[in-house]
Amino acid sequence: MDMMLDTCGLLSLSGIADRKLSESCLGKIAGATRLYVSACSLFEIAIKHKRRQMSLGSFSSPKEYWGECVEFYGLNTASVTAEDFVEAVNLPEVHSDPFDRIIIAQALRLSCSIVTYDRFFESYQVEMHC
Repeated sequence: MDMMLDTCGLLSLSGIADRKLSESCLGKIAGATRLYVSACSLFEIAIKHKRRQMSLGSFSSPKEYWGECVEFYGLNTASVTAEDFVEAVNLPEVHSDPFDRIIIAQALRLSCSIVTYDRFFESYQVEMHC
């Protein structure tokens, strides 16, 4: 099974977020065929870090954090396509966060389940793990 980490899923997996992923979810991540993370998550992390809304612990920059996570967890970075932007706009108006809408559109395109604890994702046609 292919899986995509929502930004909160990545932050939880790496120990940056206070909220932890369940043991069940961690087991599914370990067994994933491919584990994706959206390039837009780096954008979201960089914005929050710049606004001082997020600490990255011992990492000096979002770019360093991202590189370490991609390498350590063997993540595949999903680039955002023009189609992803269009599909994100065309999703039902349940979730207003543009980053999450893009991640949902990417997961649908890649036929992935999503690692998130954001309950808004339940309103879309994606399988969730948290």
